[in-house]
Amino acid sequence: MLWDALYAQTPVLQLVRKIGWDAVISLKQNSRDWYQSAVRLFASRTPDLGFTEQRDHKTYPVQLWDTEGLPFTIDNPEPVRVVRSEEGLDRNRYREGELTSHSTDHEWLWVTTLPQQVFPTRIVRQLGHSRGKNENNGWMDLTKHWAFKQGFLHACRHRPKQTAASGERESVPHHGLAAVTLILLIAFALSSAFVLRHSKLARRDHLTAIAVAAQLRAWLSKTPPPIRAPDGTAPSPIQPT
Repeated sequence: MLWDALYAQTPVLQLVRKIGWDAVISLKQNSRDWYQSAVRLFASRTPDLGFTEQRDHKTYPVQLWDTEGLPFTIDNPEPVRVVRSEEGLDRNRYREGELTSHSTDHEWLWVTTLPQQVFPTRIVRQLGHSRGKNENNGWMDLTKHWAFKQGFLHACRHRPKQTAASGERESVPHHGLAAVTLILLIAFALSSAFVLRHSKLARRDHLTAIAVAAQLRAWLSKTPPPIRAPDGTAPSPIQPT
């Protein structure tokens, strides 16, 4: 599971352990004590790994620190693993008509339950950054193009009523919101899988998911072809030899 800093809490970690999953959780200033402790821990150490990445005509110098066996909190001393990444971004851009070099620095911290022997430091960093892609390509797409917003299922607010054992009328359990939300998420996952993994329009013609959806909607709105062949055009039966 890839989670934001909001989920860097003891109940979340306990739930992950209970169900047998693993998690990579961002660590930010909202967990001030945890964040400052991790920064002080790595401040006196040289990085465990350093390398340079090239993406989209940009250069990213990266330094990584990785430590296992740190207590999560005083109340929950269960050991966890902390990964820190210092990343620079070197790129050229135009300022007042002249091409100049520009550099920025960024720091990232992640708490994870993944073992170091199985998941190297670079993999944890990639997973940590993938959470941002999930947010941008998943939740933002859902809210912008799939109407997945607070209150969008207004029909679920109107629940039928049933007679209780006391004879009073009461609303039935509220299962509609969860059901419709799950259907929407399944439809989104299937549509995304079709566009990214199967659609030739996206791979060959580089169409966006919205453009592919428009093509599908136009195709579905057409009058379906007749099922039966016109009279006189049916194939003749095969004669036995």
